[in-house]
Amino acid sequence: MIFLDSQRKMPLMTLPVRSVLLRLKSGRVLISPGSGLTADQLSTVGPVTDIVAPNLLHCAGIAGAFAVFPSARLWGAPGVLEAKPEIPWTGIVSDQTWPYSAEIEVKILKGLPSFNEMVFYHLESKTLIVTDLVFNLVNAKDWGARIILGLFGTYRRFAISRLFMTVVKDRVAFESSLREILNWPFENIVMAHGEAVIGNGRELFLSALKERGLKV
Repeated sequence: MIFLDSQRKMPLMTLPVRSVLLRLKSGRVLISPGSGLTADQLSTVGPVTDIVAPNLLHCAGIAGAFAVFPSARLWGAPGVLEAKPEIPWTGIVSDQTWPYSAEIEVKILKGLPSFNEMVFYHLESKTLIVTDLVFNLVNAKDWGARIILGLFGTYRRFAISRLFMTVVKDRVAFESSLREILNWPFENIVMAHGEAVIGNGRELFLSALKERGLKV
């Protein structure tokens, strides 16, 4: 597993963005390439067979990554064909289409129709890979981050953003997806925004769900 880190300018703060390359037996999968990644940065990871936009928001870096890896297959969440028709998508991720289930399983969070975040479980490392479901910006420092992240409940801590909860339109369906995720025996968590959690990931995840009143 290789991390590629970049940043995105936001109102009052700079948001760190982490992309993940998974070296699988039958492929090399790049999840959520950040729009701030340069061609030189992307080239350092070697060949890439598949590029994944893990939700309907994290699509801005797909074109740049595809320019560096033009033979890669492009995968997106349901709704991405309509949201980003200018991108030459290979397919929509589902249980039937995803080719790497033996090494990295995937679930699409239900109840978020405008977002459709996909969550991945890397079996070998027992790692949960998420995008915006949880944040862990423990190194946030500037005053803008303190204000914005403080409002969202994610300042310098592992948590689900209050902003993320606003995209949940069917809470029952969302909680059902979370229970499915908890069936995975994960120990570690890698997220797009913040420091990876190595060990104790399940306990932190359960605590974050409880804080937002989610019933799992």
